[in-house]
Amino acid sequence: MESLNKHKQEEKLNTVPKQSLLELAEVSILLDSYDDIFSDFDPSAYSERTMSDDFIIQTKKFSRNKSGNKKMSLRLLLPANKRNEQEEKVIIKRLHSYFKSVHEQLGTEVRKTNSRGLILTLVGIAIMIAASYISFMKPEKYHVHLVLVLFEPAGWFLLWAGLDHLVYSSKETKKELDFYSKMTLSEIKFFTY
Repeated sequence: MESLNKHKQEEKLNTVPKQSLLELAEVSILLDSYDDIFSDFDPSAYSERTMSDDFIIQTKKFSRNKSGNKKMSLRLLLPANKRNEQEEKVIIKRLHSYFKSVHEQLGTEVRKTNSRGLILTLVGIAIMIAASYISFMKPEKYHVHLVLVLFEPAGWFLLWAGLDHLVYSSKETKKELDFYSKMTLSEIKFFTY
């Protein structure tokens, strides 16, 4: 009897009228069960299970509409009869570790892309400087003219490829990195609907 009263009190704390909950939350996602968060193909325990692509896509979609650099709040809404406090603690921990892991991977990828772009740009500039020096010397030999003909387009190509890496290639990854950065610091809570 006492545990039933305690359970009802916990539900009252976590139950908020739908309208006020949606105004309060940054991102609210309606779930049928905890399995909606995870991949259907992974039978592992919640603490190790792979995230569902649909869940991540929907979270990105809903969070895209939220502007600013403020901390993200993720509210997961479940029917009262499907809730289990112990499983929710494990799932929240798993979500945070997943978001942190992907954030670190994307950060590494952005750094690699930027360093690759910088190297290509610098090599392109160096080759163009060498080509302009050869052109300035006005050589008479065939093999020196051949090097000049090869260096000019190679220098331009490397310069533009490097700038492309720096400006455009990492742009999409940076959007992903921003999302996972917000989610790493997010507050994740379960609520009853």
